[in-house]
Amino acid sequence: MVSLVFLQSASKQASLCKILKQLNLFSHVFGAESVGHCLALAEKYPQSIGFYSVSKSCRNLASKYWLAVGDKDEEALLAFSHNASGFIKPPFEEDQLIRAIGYVKSKFDCFERDFQFNTMVKGLCKQYGVSKPALIATLRQQLSKTTKPNVVGIKTENGWCCLNPADIKWIEAAGDYMCVQTLSECYVVRTTLCELLKRLGEQHFKRCNRSVAVNGKHVAHLEQRLNHQIVVMQGGEIFKVTHKYYYQFWHTKGQ
Repeated sequence: MVSLVFLQSASKQASLCKILKQLNLFSHVFGAESVGHCLALAEKYPQSIGFYSVSKSCRNLASKYWLAVGDKDEEALLAFSHNASGFIKPPFEEDQLIRAIGYVKSKFDCFERDFQFNTMVKGLCKQYGVSKPALIATLRQQLSKTTKPNVVGIKTENGWCCLNPADIKWIEAAGDYMCVQTLSECYVVRTTLCELLKRLGEQHFKRCNRSVAVNGKHVAHLEQRLNHQIVVMQGGEIFKVTHKYYYQFWHTKGQ
């Protein structure tokens, strides 16, 4: 994935480009020299992630996914009103950037997965000469004939639902709530991380830090970046592993 950086401050742009290259999260990091240059890069790399200043000349650039860079809270509100996927304040910190980029990559992966699913459905409909509702009904019927997986009932903010722990990619704490990210969507549950892991089965998950637990089946690999360990998920999401949980869950098991 490619990142495009265009900030009003040349020094901040240089600083951000430098740390993005150090994090090694992108195949290329481009620093644009002007609005026209940035538009040309965005057209050449339509799936890029943009890092732009919150200004009239920058916030309407062509990147589908972009992170706003500013100093004030009102800039954040303005950025989100123009579909920014996140807001970053200088001075730039690794953890802040890793979280923001991970969130945007997650959105991108969901978009890609939906696109691939819809493409597959259209292809099957054309191949078998059936409508989309008929195809979905057939697939559901076939699914009902298979062995039902083990599921756990979870009360979310929108009501009860049944989740298969194997389908959960990670769980992240946000205050008094837990964000449970599955293969298809994110559920918000009001409980503690420890209690939720007990209900789902702690054997399925590995803690990264006090706020995050990931499903080992969906982990791509563990790597060291700068001075800390990073868990890289199969979808590209990244989470920092603290020393305590590294030695408790990862190092001792040969990860």
